[in-house]
Amino acid sequence: MLKSNYKNPSIKVHTKNYVMQKKLVGAFIITSLISANAIAGAWISKEGSGYGKLSVTNYTANEFHGEDANFGEFKGLNTAYYGEYGLGNNWGLFGQVLHQHLEQTNAAGARSTSSGLGDAELGFRRQFTTASAVYAVSFLTKLPYFYDEKDTFARGDGSEDYEMRFLMGKSLYPYGYVGVELGYRLRTSDASDEYRYLVEYGFDISESVYFRTKLDGVLSAQNGTAPRFLEGTNLSITPEYDLGKWELTAGWNFAQNADDKKWGLELTYTDEVYGDNALNGESIQLALTRVF
Repeated sequence: MLKSNYKNPSIKVHTKNYVMQKKLVGAFIITSLISANAIAGAWISKEGSGYGKLSVTNYTANEFHGEDANFGEFKGLNTAYYGEYGLGNNWGLFGQVLHQHLEQTNAAGARSTSSGLGDAELGFRRQFTTASAVYAVSFLTKLPYFYDEKDTFARGDGSEDYEMRFLMGKSLYPYGYVGVELGYRLRTSDASDEYRYLVEYGFDISESVYFRTKLDGVLSAQNGTAPRFLEGTNLSITPEYDLGKWELTAGWNFAQNADDKKWGLELTYTDEVYGDNALNGESIQLALTRVF
């Protein structure tokens, strides 16, 4: 998209046209990012508008990245709501709440289960726009207040985490867009801090259909004091792990008018392709989206 190779005019008579071109280019960048993915990383909703996503995810793991010989199978049925809201002045609010039904079986067939709310997340994002790309910085906190981390099979570890992340989105018009994210998550428990990273690519197939793919990763900072593995605990929340997830999403906007994308559906397949001390599984997610 970006017609970012133009030069600044060298004579005053062209100044007005240059300013107009620059504004149009900036608007074009943001429009293209939105059209392919309503929550494309660095993009923030304008004041008073936003985005919501209600999803149901079925997850299954039959393998474990690591040396846990006592693992049998892990299943999860998760319902989540993710939302974003534009606060104005290039600031946005975002967050997620999660309900989980988890079932873990060891090699001997002993089963552990848990159902209820899991970790919630709440954060702010600040956007910076240039003629060639969209940049943002985000601040997020994890809220572990909806379960008891002392349960034998807890849905979370009770850690209040804080994350700072830098995001970039760049149009490749007419070939979609690319996004890159880098972050650091500080964990207040004995668990290891984490480096977070994400690479994303997406494009519009038509005015109503879009596609995106992501590599979403976690890399342990290896500074925790908790044991890497405790027998019988929830293996989806080990205190120190590395994990890379590949995601493939196809989406459909109900509205035929590209300027009126209100409701939509998304189907996402995720495969955990590499890792250490973490579950090795895959999931299918169906989501209802809403732009307002």
